[in-house]
Amino acid sequence: MNNKTFHVGGSIDKALKGDSELQAFAILQEAWKVTAKNFLSFLPAIIGLFLAQVALLMLGLQVQLGDASLFFEAIVAGGEISSDIVQAGYMANFWSDVLSAPLYVGVSLMALNHAVGLPTKPSHLVKGFSFTLVSVVTMLLTSSLQGIGNAIFPIIGLFLSMGFSLAIILVCEKRITPLKAIQYSLVATVRKLMPMTAIYLVVLIMFFISFATAGVGLIWTIPFFFNVKGLVYRNLFGITLQVTSMKKGSDDDTTTSDDSEVFNA
Repeated sequence: MNNKTFHVGGSIDKALKGDSELQAFAILQEAWKVTAKNFLSFLPAIIGLFLAQVALLMLGLQVQLGDASLFFEAIVAGGEISSDIVQAGYMANFWSDVLSAPLYVGVSLMALNHAVGLPTKPSHLVKGFSFTLVSVVTMLLTSSLQGIGNAIFPIIGLFLSMGFSLAIILVCEKRITPLKAIQYSLVATVRKLMPMTAIYLVVLIMFFISFATAGVGLIWTIPFFFNVKGLVYRNLFGITLQVTSMKKGSDDDTTTSDDSEVFNA
Protein backbone atom coordinates (compact mmCIF):
# COMPACT_ATOMS: atom_id res chain seq x y z
CA MET A 1 0.00 0.00 0.00
CA ASN A 2 1.37 3.40 -1.02
CA ASN A 3 0.18 6.82 0.03
CA LYS A 4 0.72 9.80 -2.23
CA THR A 5 -0.30 13.39 -1.67
CA PHE A 6 -1.31 15.93 -4.29
CA HIS A 7 -2.12 19.63 -4.05
CA VAL A 8 -5.02 21.18 -5.96
CA GLY A 9 -5.79 24.90 -6.28
CA GLY A 10 -4.23 27.91 -4.57
CA SER A 11 -1.96 28.21 -1.55
CA ILE A 12 -1.70 30.20 1.66
CA ASP A 13 1.02 32.44 0.17
CA LYS A 14 -1.07 33.19 -2.92
CA ALA A 15 -4.19 33.82 -0.86
CA LEU A 16 -2.43 36.26 1.47
CA LYS A 17 -0.95 38.15 -1.49
CA GLY A 18 -4.24 38.20 -3.39
CA ASP A 19 -2.77 36.18 -6.25
CA SER A 20 -5.32 33.35 -6.13
CA GLU A 21 -7.87 33.03 -8.93
CA LEU A 22 -11.41 33.69 -7.74
CA GLN A 23 -14.29 34.56 -10.06
CA ALA A 24 -17.71 34.84 -8.48
CA PHE A 25 -19.79 33.61 -11.40
CA ALA A 26 -17.52 30.63 -12.05
CA ILE A 27 -17.64 29.58 -8.37
CA LEU A 28 -21.42 29.86 -8.17
CA GLN A 29 -21.90 28.01 -11.45
CA GLU A 30 -19.58 25.18 -10.41
CA ALA A 31 -21.16 24.99 -6.96
CA TRP A 32 -24.58 24.51 -8.54
CA LYS A 33 -23.31 21.59 -10.63
CA VAL A 34 -21.40 20.06 -7.70
CA THR A 35 -24.45 20.30 -5.45
CA ALA A 36 -26.65 18.60 -8.05
CA LYS A 37 -24.09 15.82 -8.54
CA ASN A 38 -23.63 15.08 -4.83
CA PHE A 39 -27.07 16.06 -3.54
CA LEU A 40 -28.38 12.67 -2.43
CA SER A 41 -25.18 11.64 -0.62
CA PHE A 42 -24.65 15.09 0.93
CA LEU A 43 -28.18 15.84 2.15
CA PRO A 44 -28.25 13.24 4.99
CA ALA A 45 -25.09 14.78 6.48
CA ILE A 46 -26.61 18.26 6.21
CA ILE A 47 -29.75 17.02 7.96
CA GLY A 48 -27.62 15.40 10.67
CA LEU A 49 -25.82 18.68 11.32
CA PHE A 50 -29.13 20.59 11.34
CA LEU A 51 -30.78 18.21 13.80
CA ALA A 52 -27.75 18.35 16.11
CA GLN A 53 -27.83 22.14 16.10
CA VAL A 54 -31.57 22.19 16.80
CA ALA A 55 -31.15 19.73 19.69
CA LEU A 56 -28.36 21.84 21.18
CA LEU A 57 -30.44 25.00 20.71
CA MET A 58 -33.37 23.44 22.55
CA LEU A 59 -31.08 22.24 25.32
CA GLY A 60 -29.63 25.75 25.70
CA LEU A 61 -33.10 27.30 25.92
CA GLN A 62 -34.18 24.68 28.42
CA VAL A 63 -31.19 25.35 30.65
CA GLN A 64 -31.64 29.12 30.61
CA LEU A 65 -35.43 29.45 30.69
CA GLY A 66 -36.41 26.23 32.45
CA ASP A 67 -38.85 25.59 29.60
CA ALA A 68 -37.73 25.92 25.95
CA SER A 69 -41.34 26.42 24.82
CA LEU A 70 -41.39 29.87 26.52
CA PHE A 71 -39.04 31.17 23.82
CA PHE A 72 -41.21 29.98 20.93
CA GLU A 73 -44.43 31.09 22.60
CA ALA A 74 -42.97 34.60 22.92
CA ILE A 75 -42.01 34.60 19.23
CA VAL A 76 -45.39 33.30 18.05
CA ALA A 77 -47.32 35.72 20.26
CA GLY A 78 -45.75 38.61 18.39
CA GLY A 79 -45.89 40.94 21.34
CA GLU A 80 -43.06 42.58 23.23
CA ILE A 81 -40.26 40.11 23.84
CA SER A 82 -38.41 40.48 27.13
CA SER A 83 -34.67 41.01 27.27
CA ASP A 84 -34.34 37.67 29.09
CA ILE A 85 -35.95 35.85 26.15
CA VAL A 86 -33.69 37.64 23.64
CA GLN A 87 -30.57 36.90 25.69
CA ALA A 88 -31.56 33.26 26.09
CA GLY A 89 -32.09 32.90 22.35
CA TYR A 90 -28.76 34.52 21.55
CA MET A 91 -26.77 32.41 24.01
CA ALA A 92 -28.53 29.18 23.03
CA ASN A 93 -27.76 29.82 19.37
CA PHE A 94 -24.16 30.74 20.20
CA TRP A 95 -23.47 27.52 22.11
CA SER A 96 -25.35 25.46 19.54
CA ASP A 97 -22.91 26.68 16.87
CA VAL A 98 -19.87 26.16 19.09
CA LEU A 99 -20.72 22.67 20.33
CA SER A 100 -21.76 21.42 16.89
CA ALA A 101 -18.40 22.52 15.42
CA PRO A 102 -17.05 18.95 14.91
CA LEU A 103 -20.08 18.07 12.78
CA TYR A 104 -19.70 21.38 10.92
CA VAL A 105 -16.12 20.34 10.13
CA GLY A 106 -17.32 16.95 8.91
CA VAL A 107 -19.71 18.59 6.45
CA SER A 108 -17.00 21.07 5.39
CA LEU A 109 -14.51 18.27 4.69
CA MET A 110 -17.15 16.55 2.57
CA ALA A 111 -17.51 19.79 0.60
CA LEU A 112 -13.73 19.85 0.06
CA ASN A 113 -13.97 16.38 -1.45
CA HIS A 114 -16.69 17.61 -3.77
CA ALA A 115 -14.50 20.56 -4.74
CA VAL A 116 -11.86 18.20 -6.15
CA GLY A 117 -14.32 15.80 -7.76
CA LEU A 118 -14.34 13.09 -5.09
CA PRO A 119 -17.52 11.40 -3.85
CA THR A 120 -18.65 11.33 -0.24
CA LYS A 121 -20.87 9.20 1.98
CA PRO A 122 -23.21 10.36 4.77
CA SER A 123 -20.98 8.54 7.27
CA HIS A 124 -18.19 11.02 6.49
CA LEU A 125 -20.03 13.48 8.72
CA VAL A 126 -18.29 12.03 11.79
CA LYS A 127 -14.78 12.65 10.38
CA GLY A 128 -14.91 16.04 12.04
CA PHE A 129 -14.68 14.38 15.46
CA SER A 130 -10.93 14.03 14.88
CA PHE A 131 -10.79 17.81 15.24
CA THR A 132 -13.21 18.23 18.14
CA LEU A 133 -11.09 20.44 20.42
CA VAL A 134 -9.53 22.67 17.78
CA SER A 135 -12.83 23.10 15.92
CA VAL A 136 -14.70 24.06 19.09
CA VAL A 137 -11.99 26.60 20.02
CA THR A 138 -12.03 28.09 16.51
CA MET A 139 -15.82 28.34 16.43
CA LEU A 140 -15.81 29.88 19.90
CA LEU A 141 -13.36 32.58 18.82
CA THR A 142 -15.01 33.40 15.49
CA SER A 143 -18.54 33.41 16.93
CA SER A 144 -17.44 35.67 19.80
CA LEU A 145 -15.77 38.15 17.46
CA GLN A 146 -18.80 38.14 15.15
CA GLY A 147 -21.03 38.80 18.16
CA ILE A 148 -18.91 41.79 19.14
CA GLY A 149 -19.06 43.05 15.55
CA ASN A 150 -22.84 42.70 15.49
CA ALA A 151 -23.11 44.61 18.76
CA ILE A 152 -21.11 47.51 17.27
CA PHE A 153 -22.85 47.53 13.88
CA PRO A 154 -24.63 44.67 12.05
CA ILE A 155 -22.69 45.24 8.82
CA ILE A 156 -19.46 44.64 10.73
CA GLY A 157 -20.86 41.35 11.99
CA LEU A 158 -21.79 40.31 8.44
CA PHE A 159 -18.33 41.22 7.17
CA LEU A 160 -16.64 39.24 9.95
CA SER A 161 -18.92 36.29 9.24
CA MET A 162 -17.68 36.29 5.64
CA GLY A 163 -14.09 37.04 6.64
CA PHE A 164 -13.90 34.18 9.16
CA SER A 165 -15.83 31.68 7.05
CA LEU A 166 -12.78 29.66 6.00
CA ALA A 167 -10.98 29.70 9.36
CA ILE A 168 -12.37 26.44 10.71
CA ILE A 169 -11.47 24.62 7.47
CA LEU A 170 -7.95 26.07 7.55
CA VAL A 171 -7.40 24.78 11.09
CA CYS A 172 -8.32 21.24 10.09
CA GLU A 173 -6.96 21.01 6.56
CA LYS A 174 -3.73 23.03 6.97
CA ARG A 175 -3.04 22.13 10.62
CA ILE A 176 -2.51 25.72 11.75
CA THR A 177 -3.58 27.38 15.01
CA PRO A 178 -7.05 28.94 15.34
CA LEU A 179 -5.62 32.46 15.62
CA LYS A 180 -3.52 32.05 12.47
CA ALA A 181 -6.48 30.53 10.65
CA ILE A 182 -8.68 33.49 11.59
CA GLN A 183 -5.97 35.89 10.42
CA TYR A 184 -5.37 34.08 7.12
CA SER A 185 -9.09 33.77 6.38
CA LEU A 186 -9.69 37.47 7.04
CA VAL A 187 -6.68 38.67 5.03
CA ALA A 188 -7.55 36.40 2.07
CA THR A 189 -11.11 37.74 2.13
CA VAL A 190 -9.95 41.35 2.12
CA ARG A 191 -7.59 40.61 -0.79
CA LYS A 192 -10.53 39.25 -2.80
CA LEU A 193 -13.22 41.45 -1.28
CA MET A 194 -15.26 42.10 -4.44
CA PRO A 195 -15.69 38.49 -5.64
CA MET A 196 -16.15 37.25 -2.06
CA THR A 197 -18.85 39.86 -1.43
CA ALA A 198 -20.61 38.97 -4.69
CA ILE A 199 -20.54 35.24 -3.85
CA TYR A 200 -21.83 35.63 -0.31
CA LEU A 201 -24.45 38.17 -1.36
CA VAL A 202 -25.92 35.64 -3.78
CA VAL A 203 -25.88 32.97 -1.06
CA LEU A 204 -27.53 35.38 1.39
CA ILE A 205 -30.29 36.14 -1.12
CA MET A 206 -30.79 32.39 -1.61
CA PHE A 207 -31.24 31.98 2.15
CA PHE A 208 -33.83 34.78 2.24
CA ILE A 209 -35.74 33.12 -0.62
CA SER A 210 -35.49 29.76 1.17
CA PHE A 211 -36.99 31.21 4.36
CA ALA A 212 -39.74 32.80 2.27
CA THR A 213 -40.70 29.29 1.10
CA ALA A 214 -41.27 28.21 4.72
CA GLY A 215 -37.76 26.79 4.81
CA VAL A 216 -38.29 24.25 2.02
CA GLY A 217 -35.59 25.88 -0.10
CA LEU A 218 -33.00 25.23 2.60
CA ILE A 219 -32.87 21.62 1.41
CA TRP A 220 -30.91 22.94 -1.57
CA THR A 221 -29.43 26.18 -0.23
CA ILE A 222 -27.52 24.72 2.74
CA PRO A 223 -25.68 22.03 0.70
CA PHE A 224 -25.03 24.68 -1.95
CA PHE A 225 -23.58 27.03 0.69
CA PHE A 226 -21.12 24.42 1.95
CA ASN A 227 -20.06 23.51 -1.59
CA VAL A 228 -19.53 27.20 -2.37
CA LYS A 229 -17.21 27.45 0.63
CA GLY A 230 -15.36 24.32 -0.45
CA LEU A 231 -14.74 25.73 -3.92
CA VAL A 232 -13.71 29.15 -2.58
CA TYR A 233 -11.30 27.44 -0.19
CA ARG A 234 -9.84 25.34 -3.03
CA ASN A 235 -9.20 28.39 -5.19
CA LEU A 236 -7.77 30.52 -2.39
CA PHE A 237 -5.79 28.12 -0.20
CA GLY A 238 -5.64 24.88 -2.16
CA ILE A 239 -6.52 21.36 -1.00
CA THR A 240 -4.12 18.54 -0.19
CA LEU A 241 -5.29 15.09 -1.30
CA GLN A 242 -4.12 11.73 -0.07
CA VAL A 243 -4.41 8.92 -2.59
CA THR A 244 -3.97 5.38 -1.34
CA SER A 245 -2.79 2.84 -3.91
CA MET A 246 -2.89 -0.88 -3.20
CA LYS A 247 -1.04 -3.55 -5.11
CA LYS A 248 -2.90 -6.85 -5.20
CA GLY A 249 -1.61 -10.28 -6.06
CA SER A 250 1.79 -10.81 -7.65
CA ASP A 251 4.33 -8.17 -8.54
CA ASP A 252 3.08 -8.37 -12.11
CA ASP A 253 -0.37 -7.14 -11.10
CA THR A 254 -1.19 -3.56 -11.76
CA THR A 255 -1.52 -1.07 -8.95
CA THR A 256 -5.06 0.20 -8.53
CA SER A 257 -6.31 3.25 -6.70
CA ASP A 258 -8.18 1.98 -3.68
CA ASP A 259 -9.16 5.21 -1.96
CA SER A 260 -8.68 8.96 -2.11
CA GLU A 261 -9.84 11.80 0.07
CA VAL A 262 -8.98 15.21 1.44
CA PHE A 263 -5.88 14.69 3.56
CA ASN A 264 -6.96 14.67 7.18
CA ALA A 265 -4.78 12.04 8.79
